[in-house]
Amino acid sequence: MDHESESAYRQLLPICYSSTLKQTPFRMGEKMKSYREFGISLAMVTGLLLTTSTLCAENPFDYLFFPFQKVDADPEKRYAVTQDQGPWMVMATSFRGPGAEKQAHNLIIELRKEFKLEAFMHRRSYDFSNKVEGRGIDKYGKPKQMVYSRNVQFDEIAVLVGNFESLQSDDAQELLKKIKTMHPRTLGPEPNAGTTQVYAGLRSLQRKLNLSADKKGPMGRAFIIRNPNLPAEYFTQKSVEPFVERLNSGVAHSLLKNPGKYSVQVATFRGKVVYDIEKDYDADAAVSNSLVKAAEDAHKLVTALRKQGIEAYEYHDRHESVVCVGSFQSLGMRQIDGKINLEPRVAAVMKAYGAQRVQIPNSTQFGLRPKTLGGIQFDIQPRPIHVPKKSIGSSYLSRF
Repeated sequence: MDHESESAYRQLLPICYSSTLKQTPFRMGEKMKSYREFGISLAMVTGLLLTTSTLCAENPFDYLFFPFQKVDADPEKRYAVTQDQGPWMVMATSFRGPGAEKQAHNLIIELRKEFKLEAFMHRRSYDFSNKVEGRGIDKYGKPKQMVYSRNVQFDEIAVLVGNFESLQSDDAQELLKKIKTMHPRTLGPEPNAGTTQVYAGLRSLQRKLNLSADKKGPMGRAFIIRNPNLPAEYFTQKSVEPFVERLNSGVAHSLLKNPGKYSVQVATFRGKVVYDIEKDYDADAAVSNSLVKAAEDAHKLVTALRKQGIEAYEYHDRHESVVCVGSFQSLGMRQIDGKINLEPRVAAVMKAYGAQRVQIPNSTQFGLRPKTLGGIQFDIQPRPIHVPKKSIGSSYLSRF
């Protein structure tokens, strides 16, 4: 080995070199008497490094010859999904029922230990026992009450794998294909203690009928999802197209100028856009009389609200015009059951402009009467919405 190569190896292996390479002769027949006479091949260095691991606490060549990510797989840990993962992940499978969490945990440990995959657990509760408020009102003017077809409550444990920046990532698609064909022992075809895996029975039936599903493993229904702990606005920001942006241009109090992430929609006015499909959609789109009337009513209502010192905005698109009140950075805190405990200011706006409960004349029943301002009605039930934003990409393309 020449002096330059020897110096390089000394820098990489300060302990191993001085304690092993320099002092230990290596013989190969009669021609080789020492390292210095004939040099050291890369394979020899690798072998020596493996045999001298006890002399080096941490081998500096580990990351050169074994570039595999070390994945933690401690059976005593619970690897729950946090906002640090993703934002895109592979939904490998899910479990529900007694023993679901244990089996999910066992699968996570196996994926981490045997397959070197970062796997995590996510729990979600489902409650289909309560009534829910439907769209519209009943004959008494009250919001419609609906029930689910199945009155059940249960928790479902999902196993999520990987961390990917993009849904279209080649790494994500490759991992998805790999997971679909895996056969982890935890999800064996005939577990001794049964399985709580969702759709396990369906897969068993498909195997017995010799259907195509047997080409895939027990996680053959895997798919890519976003990290469930990240807010929706992390992935999508509602943006408007150029034509809609032009409809709102020149509007003094346009919703597009609202500085918040959310607002409360308090009034809705319907209309439509008429266009010739054979012509350019944006250039020749025509606004119908009903949409013009809707825009005028929305503008009048915003003007009246602004005179009262209310932070009101108007917004016009291809189908309707709406009036919104307020600007908020958050709607409130999400509870364990998934429902949002509304921020007091948001709840106050919804209550202030929501319909009044009044008694129906000549009846003991009560109904809902929409509030009005200047002869223009508010919605029966105001609702929070995401504030739309201008599309940067569309605005850029519209210049050409």
